[in-house]
Amino acid sequence: MNEYFAVVSRLLKKGGQLLIFEMHPIAYIFEVDFDAKRPDFDLLVPYFEKGPYHYKDGLDYIGGVEYEFKEGYWFMHKLSDILKALIKNGLSLEDIEEYNLETANNGSTKVLDKFPLSYMVLSINN
Repeated sequence: MNEYFAVVSRLLKKGGQLLIFEMHPIAYIFEVDFDAKRPDFDLLVPYFEKGPYHYKDGLDYIGGVEYEFKEGYWFMHKLSDILKALIKNGLSLEDIEEYNLETANNGSTKVLDKFPLSYMVLSINN
């Protein structure tokens, strides 16, 4: 995260704004075969373990169509990791809001709407 926001800070003019609307890190704990109607908490992805986590399936976020995807990996980033990386790289935190709105179009809000599923951050390059 630090390297990513270092590039953002370098490319964004002073006073420029960065708006992030993204899937909330908490939502990622339900990524692997978790059925909230019959929860098996051993299937949860650990929030505090960065990974890497393997995947080879894809999801069309607009149409909700699943498809086989070229093998890939993803990493867990806690919300505090994201915010600290912003601040460390000279981007001030102007606003943050959490929502129970899903961004992945995978039906998770039907049973998980008690959790933050997405978030919005507004920051300014100082």
